[in-house]
Amino acid sequence: MTRLPPERREVYPSRRAIRGRRSPSFGPGLNVSVPISFGLPLIAVGLALIVAAAASGGLVLWIAGGVCAFLGLLAFASGRRL
Repeated sequence: MTRLPPERREVYPSRRAIRGRRSPSFGPGLNVSVPISFGLPLIAVGLALIVAAAASGGLVLWIAGGVCAFLGLLAFASGRRL
């Protein structure tokens, strides 16, 4: 196998050059909070279950909807960050 010419030769970068490079990322950190990532979806699911319970009259749906909505409100009120 013949050697590549110097201009086409693959050279590993030095450690100093690697240290200065930034790793690929998905952009700036969003610092998403617990209220947005968990609270709002739980509130939405709870409300959907309550609407389904009102349409069908199922007691299990009323209880599940109330619990989900209550847990969503608790998570939304916590204000914690992930």
